[in-house]
Amino acid sequence: MKAKTLIELLTLSSNLYIIAKDNDLLSHLGSVAEKGKNKLNDFVEDLSEGEDDKQLIRKFMDKAHQAKEELEKRMEEVAVAIYRKMRIAHSNELEELKSQIDDLNKRIAIATARIQSLETKTIKT
Repeated sequence: MKAKTLIELLTLSSNLYIIAKDNDLLSHLGSVAEKGKNKLNDFVEDLSEGEDDKQLIRKFMDKAHQAKEELEKRMEEVAVAIYRKMRIAHSNELEELKSQIDDLNKRIAIATARIQSLETKTIKT
């Protein structure tokens, strides 16, 4: 096996171990699954009411779109939680760190300019 493949497998297995070890995440996923099951039951009850096909399809499409949005939101929340658990920097954190580095570089440039001006003043006197 190639070394890259071995490293990828080790990374994947360590990530899976961390995720499996996280009981809070598992309980959260269980509660999300329970909520999904309840919503599915409610949806089936709504569909069982006597309606024509167009209304039924429209209602189904609305529910599917709503479910998609909720799933994306929850997936993002879980991903952020996993990033924090695994101590991987999120892209927002990286951008914040970059801006802090830029700010510090500007301060260093200003301090260097001040030091140089003070040195030229002391050399003249």
